[in-house]
Amino acid sequence: MAETIRHEENAFTAVCERLPEIARINDQALMCATAAAFFEGHEDYFWTAPAASSYAHHNLYCCGERGLWIHTKMVFAAYERLVDSYLEQGLLGDSEANLGRAACLLHDVKKYGDEYVDGDHADRDHDVQAADWIRAEATLDSPVADAVERHMGPWYEGPEPETPLQQLVHLADMTASTKNATVGVYQPHERIRSLYPSIPEATF
Repeated sequence: MAETIRHEENAFTAVCERLPEIARINDQALMCATAAAFFEGHEDYFWTAPAASSYAHHNLYCCGERGLWIHTKMVFAAYERLVDSYLEQGLLGDSEANLGRAACLLHDVKKYGDEYVDGDHADRDHDVQAADWIRAEATLDSPVADAVERHMGPWYEGPEPETPLQQLVHLADMTASTKNATVGVYQPHERIRSLYPSIPEATF
């Protein structure tokens, strides 16, 4: 059953409560634009659908109920772990790091296209769909859409990453998309914690 928060009172606030990672974007304008883009761009299934239909490339938390939501939080946590190295090497600046945070939160908003039916496989062009939506509808700088469009790397059918920012978002997604390791999640919502009491929690 779809779980929508679009028509709830204070729905925008509810999105930020479910994804407190938004507040870790250290740029007020970008933080607000990212929250607005997610609020407008995500599909209702985002909160309930799995991230994948098999365990080939995802851990058990991501393949079950609310797995797409959990996967997005894991990608963000992996990014936060990796971004310090890119900053220290001078491969990214602080502003680019924040753009990457936005991209991580938005990268799978179109994972199953417009609608999810139980058992569906991810749309093979979900990366391009999300990027096209961001370019057309959101008020975000182009590197965000570019990183979203290239987050799959050599998999699926989209373009491969080229810049350090695109590579980092791709690596964060790959790190969170494995059955051999479980990345923690930042401030797991009570609806996640009630389903998965043992889910590891990330600290930054």
